[in-house]
Amino acid sequence: MRRKQEIVSRTEHSVVLHDVRRVYGRGSNAVTALDGISIAFARGTFTAIMGPSGSGKSTFLHCAAGLDRPTSGSVTIDDQPLAELNERRLTELRRERIGFVFQSFNLLPALTVWQNVCLPQELDGRRPQRAAVRAVLDRVGLGDRHKNRPGELSGGQQQRVAIARALVARPAVIFADEPTGALDTQTAADVLELLREPVRSQGQTVVMVTHDPVAASYADQVVFLADGVLAGSLTAPTAEQVADRMTHLGARSKLSMAVAR
Repeated sequence: MRRKQEIVSRTEHSVVLHDVRRVYGRGSNAVTALDGISIAFARGTFTAIMGPSGSGKSTFLHCAAGLDRPTSGSVTIDDQPLAELNERRLTELRRERIGFVFQSFNLLPALTVWQNVCLPQELDGRRPQRAAVRAVLDRVGLGDRHKNRPGELSGGQQQRVAIARALVARPAVIFADEPTGALDTQTAADVLELLREPVRSQGQTVVMVTHDPVAASYADQVVFLADGVLAGSLTAPTAEQVADRMTHLGARSKLSMAVAR
């Protein structure tokens, strides 16, 4: 019975971090960015990660997404322990099961919208299904712009291309790093709705790092980091609740820095 329960519990989550530590440098120069993080993200959920500057948000995202290997502890994505993979297999897993959306869009300017969306699958040696590409471009409102290049699009449209690129292979999890940081308020709201849609309709998982309480309020839950450790969470958050919690965490972080000096 115990074995069955463990299997069910494991497969309910797209991402699992267990006692993850990430230390940069050695000896007296060592800096601990993450200090024993254990957390799991259920399938079909949207989570925002927040914290003061230097709290470990970016390191958390990089370790959780397999872009950086933790110093100790384990990360599992879609039931695959990352520690078991060499660099080639890790790259393949990122292309097959993970989608990425970044603040800077990361589109290739010489390629069309269609080509940018198809690129990750083509790099993985797979032929993108034309119907799937058309469908995802229609979902993000760019079905009629597939021949355009990024320089011919607005910032919001470029981010929609990045989201389409992340969605087209139907990954288990999408990691978003400040996806609305370079966008105006209305465009940011449209992008956040696009990130919520696959969670609701496809059961995909979204983990988003943001500094914006309004962006965080689109998530099912907000997880807070401070000084490299978990510092609480909010379920069904409002922007006001998130802002209030961030104010307290910011004060705590300043106090910690003052004590360290």
